[in-house]
Amino acid sequence: MKFLAITILSIMALGNMNAQDNDSYLWENRLVLMLTNSIENSDFKEQLGEFRNKEEELEDRKIVVYQVTPKKYATGISDTPDWNKGDNFYEKFKKSNTPFEIILIGLDGGTKMRKKEFIPADEIFEKIDSMPLRRAELNALKKS
Repeated sequence: MKFLAITILSIMALGNMNAQDNDSYLWENRLVLMLTNSIENSDFKEQLGEFRNKEEELEDRKIVVYQVTPKKYATGISDTPDWNKGDNFYEKFKKSNTPFEIILIGLDGGTKMRKKEFIPADEIFEKIDSMPLRRAELNALKKS
């Protein structure tokens, strides 16, 4: 919960979310943060392309993707996103000196996966599908 609070406060401090939006992410969406020092980075571009090919699966698993650079960030997987200024968002989440990092944050706000290179979307989906909350979601869908 502490990480979730930090995450939400970081996003709110950047002016992207109001209190209502803040509540919509809590227990509603998983976040994938794609951190790169350059949008020209090959891992970043490959990851973005991978997610574009898996939009339905992202939506099914309630994943919101953030593109994050040292000076700006955006939500979504568009080639031309609406960038927001935010020079401390990158610093708060970047834990390595690598040019690319991807972080999966679960519904509970905890870090579930952190990689320093491109990762196939299916590997992220397998990780999510193994989580208790996702299994409960799938069971509820089967019963309805």
